[in-house]
Amino acid sequence: MWLGRMLDKKNVPSENEIKNHIGEKSVEHIEIIRKSLGKIFEINMELKFPFGNSYGWGYKVSHKSKHLFYIFFEENSITIMLQIKKIVTEKDTDKYSKLTEEGKKYWEESYPCGKNGGWIHYNIQNKKQLRDIGIFLSVKTNKEIEL
Repeated sequence: MWLGRMLDKKNVPSENEIKNHIGEKSVEHIEIIRKSLGKIFEINMELKFPFGNSYGWGYKVSHKSKHLFYIFFEENSITIMLQIKKIVTEKDTDKYSKLTEEGKKYWEESYPCGKNGGWIHYNIQNKKQLRDIGIFLSVKTNKEIEL
C-alpha cells in the first residue's frame, strides 16, 4: 500500500531504528506535534502495529483514553492518519479556508467513514503540511491547535 513502511510485526523497532528510518526532519515533526499537543492535552504516544501488514508500525496518539490519530513511519517521512468530520458549521468552513490547497484536497478526498466524515492519510514532508494537520485536529477537537 505505502512504500517504505516498517512492516515486520515480529521486529518491534527501537527508538533509534525509528529515527534512522524516518529521518531527522520527521523526528522534528513528531517533536513539534508532541510539544504542541502537550500544551493542550495529556498526550500519550504508544508504539503500535494496528491494522496489519499494509500499515506497519506507528504511534497511536491519544488524549487520556480518546484516540486522536496515528503517525505511521515511512522511509524519510511520516504519514498522519486521522478521522475528520464533514464541514457543517461556519467555524468548520473558516478552518477549511485556512488549509493549503493540498490540505483541502485531502479533506475533499477523504475515505468515507459513516455519514459524518472520513479518514485521511496525509504524508508529512514540510511544516505547511504539519500546519494542515493542526487545522484538522482543531476541527476534530474544537481546540485551537497550531503545529
